[in-house]
Amino acid sequence: MLPGFIGRVPVYDRALNLFAYELRPCSLTVENDTASEAKLQKLWQSLRLERLTGGRPGLVPFTPALEAQLQAHAWQKEAVIITLPGELLDRYPKETLQRWTEEGYMLAVRHDRYDATLAADLEFARLWAMDASHLEEFIPHLDALHRHGLELLVRDIETRQQYDRAFDAGCDYFQGHYFECPRFIHGTQLPANRLAVLHLIARLNDPDIRIEEVETLVSQDMTLSYKLLRLINSAFYGLPKQVDSIRRAVVFLGLDRIRHWAIVIAVNAIDYKPREPLVTALVRAQTCARIAARLGRSDVEACYIAGLFSLLDAIMDAPMTEILANLSLAEEIEQALLYGAGPIGPVLQTVLQLENGLCHKIPLPDLDLSQAMSAYLEAIEEAEAVRRVLEDQNNGGTA
Repeated sequence: MLPGFIGRVPVYDRALNLFAYELRPCSLTVENDTASEAKLQKLWQSLRLERLTGGRPGLVPFTPALEAQLQAHAWQKEAVIITLPGELLDRYPKETLQRWTEEGYMLAVRHDRYDATLAADLEFARLWAMDASHLEEFIPHLDALHRHGLELLVRDIETRQQYDRAFDAGCDYFQGHYFECPRFIHGTQLPANRLAVLHLIARLNDPDIRIEEVETLVSQDMTLSYKLLRLINSAFYGLPKQVDSIRRAVVFLGLDRIRHWAIVIAVNAIDYKPREPLVTALVRAQTCARIAARLGRSDVEACYIAGLFSLLDAIMDAPMTEILANLSLAEEIEQALLYGAGPIGPVLQTVLQLENGLCHKIPLPDLDLSQAMSAYLEAIEEAEAVRRVLEDQNNGGTA
């Protein structure tokens, strides 16, 4: 049993490729420092970090519980970026911090105020993380930070203006809700090619669709058919024999799963960046469905769709209202996507809050966090397997 929850949020480089995940632990109860540290230490000890990050580096907030985990050498060092709050720097001798980096850990300092003395004293650190609201204070000193070998991570970016300012100034890494919102690069009207994808999604998502219709829809697009069969035949599913038709795939995996993967591949064909929102949406979909199933709900499929479509506005670069106008979803799914309301809203909002390490804000207070964490890790495992296949397809690999 995992005694708490750890969410992950993506951190991007200047090309908007995934650099790392910032890990955000939380629990439902308010406890004293000793009890909280004991629970956090147990949580870190119970977790295989690579399972949470998919093998990418993880920015792990430093606490005494983490120090014990580092001393146990329980994780692959190249997968850990120790994130040390600025107020804790005085508690640890420089020799200790330097030893961690010499052992192979990467060190980041999180401090929202620029300090020239501190910057000069951090030659063993790799990153300086700060909040986007303090960006203007750091911009005049960015060259000095770079001279000291420090790269700047701007956190909690909320607006296009903040991102543009940080990027143009030469900041190195970026994280924030902004990357989960439409940027309206194409204006507010959907281009014809994206409308065509939405129409395909709408037909595939019809709850009354029959196998024959799915076969017809998929076979009309040879690329979609080829990529769907490659995904189905990937090692993740471990099917007993190679599947060479959509009908046989339905026999092994069921119609709903085939429809879901056809939707994912259709969305993946869109030219958008960053690419991470589709993976995040897959994790949300699987987590929503698993939580709904553990709660004994009858709307597991609808919860899955709400999670899967929760970032379509960012991927399609269009308002969610316009996207929904082309999809004809059930009202309860639309309510969840637009307002976090209706019967599905609490499930979706719970997953969004957990993702950001905000356990105290979840609207399902009776949820067992250990079960939610297990559901989340299972969801990540499946989403990462799909990511590998999609990346291989995007790179022109062969099955």
